[in-house]
Amino acid sequence: MPSVPAGVILDRIIRQQNRKKVDVANSAHLIQQRLNDLIKGNRRFTPSNSMLLEKTLGIDIAGFFYLIQAKHDIYIEQKNLNSVYKPNMSILSKSTFWDVDLDKIDWTKCEKWAIRRVLEYGEIDEIKEIANFYGIDKIHEILSDPSNFRLYDNVIRRVKECGL
Repeated sequence: MPSVPAGVILDRIIRQQNRKKVDVANSAHLIQQRLNDLIKGNRRFTPSNSMLLEKTLGIDIAGFFYLIQAKHDIYIEQKNLNSVYKPNMSILSKSTFWDVDLDKIDWTKCEKWAIRRVLEYGEIDEIKEIANFYGIDKIHEILSDPSNFRLYDNVIRRVKECGL
């Protein structure tokens, strides 16, 4: 579960074991405030404090919390990159994407869907923007399978109108 921070998992394990944070901190040779900072995400796990906590909590996976933190960091970074990587939103219309919130679309994961949607329902300038964003090769790759579209002949005609 990369979307869950390591501190949240640490807190849950402590609660499941019915232990007090102060006792866990003392057993792991950590200051209680440091443990609280780890749980709240105000401090990062190091291999050292991760291994001390693992020993205290009886976890047999070396670097358990440290690895969870790394996976969470990657998840957050991917999420941030995907929110930056999007087409020119001023060109895409809400009428083309009537059933979704344009700001919540992951344009990387949904590229095939987005291309099909614009090719079927979008205006000429939207088709050009999607071709510019994803690349003409990607557009032609999706066009190569007529089963991707309801009205394939109309889509082909509109793509030709765009000069693609």
